[in-house]
Amino acid sequence: MYWDPPVRPAKRKFALGKRHRQLLFIIAFLLLVLIFVYAVNLAASTNAWQNSTDWAKELRRQGEGQEEVFLLYGIDYWGANPYVEQLVVVHHDTGSGAVNLILVPGNTLVETGEQGEELLGQLYRREGNPAFIHRVQELTGLPVQHYLELNYQAIAVLADLLGGIEPRQLKYGGEGLLPAGSKPLGGFELYRYFTGSYGQTPEEQLQRRREVLLLLWERLSEKRFGRLARYMSKLRPYVETDLSWREMRELREQFKSYDFAEVAINHLPGEEKLINGGLCWVPDYGAIEDLLRQINNEGYSIPPEEIRVEVLNGTTIPGLAARLSAALEAEGFEVAGIGNADSADYEQTQVIALGTSVDKARTVALFVPEASMLHRPDPEATVDVRIIIGRNFEQNDD
Repeated sequence: MYWDPPVRPAKRKFALGKRHRQLLFIIAFLLLVLIFVYAVNLAASTNAWQNSTDWAKELRRQGEGQEEVFLLYGIDYWGANPYVEQLVVVHHDTGSGAVNLILVPGNTLVETGEQGEELLGQLYRREGNPAFIHRVQELTGLPVQHYLELNYQAIAVLADLLGGIEPRQLKYGGEGLLPAGSKPLGGFELYRYFTGSYGQTPEEQLQRRREVLLLLWERLSEKRFGRLARYMSKLRPYVETDLSWREMRELREQFKSYDFAEVAINHLPGEEKLINGGLCWVPDYGAIEDLLRQINNEGYSIPPEEIRVEVLNGTTIPGLAARLSAALEAEGFEVAGIGNADSADYEQTQVIALGTSVDKARTVALFVPEASMLHRPDPEATVDVRIIIGRNFEQNDD
């Protein structure tokens, strides 16, 4: 399973009001799902949402230690094709209690090797899971252990089940988002209101979505068990998670009592650019490394002298393994061997944790420019960390 290196403080800060709007959006996103597991008797229905495949179980084995990482994302449609419109990575340090959110735009541009650069949200359609989650891990540098997927069509389904939403309850319409008249909005109309942009800023869009999710949550909380169970059965095609009903209830209780004033909100470092006629979010990988470093309390927990590494060249450029191994030895690492990787076509450098913990790989990643961090436990490995050099190493090596 994948994930990237340590990280630098986010360069972009939010004003207090904007931060609270984004927080409320995330909280509402969670509550929309978690409200359905308020009663223990709903266990049978919520378990139908749980993905218990081998790859989903494997996610939980990543990143042992005092961290929990959740990935939340919403799915919309581009014509008939699904794509991920927005992602939120939640990092929880269970030791200190610190919570960090990383907001990731769906139009983030990522390198995919043979396919070139593509938008992260569109990769969901082509690759599916677990490959899509692996992409998010490579981009953010965090090992996703749990995920929650919400298809925005659930908004339309819920609105119809609830008999519609009164337009007067919606305050962030903007031009063209609300139909004329005072009739309740049906499913399609509320979905259109929820997903439309119509020239609004990202912050205004977040505020509008927060408004819809909180309204739906409020209406659902008024329903009795019988109707809740029926609604949940209708929503099964639109919600997927690796979490069991017990874990979801525990998460609900955790969020219920948490002091959100302590949550740090970070936008994925980068900048918006017009590329091939479309707006894309271009990541700043150096700043992402700094952000991860900040989230992980900077520095490293295991000194280089206690770490055995293997360095393999995954490119056609000669001498890279020898150059990197010399640099690592100068920092105190024990380089147990160098050689060639199984392929000479690696695009991105990889730092692979081979033990049960990722702590040693995290230390190594501090010294390897723009490397992706992966966790592939191997009980037969004779080294702690394997490094496979990709073509980006030559581009970023000082």
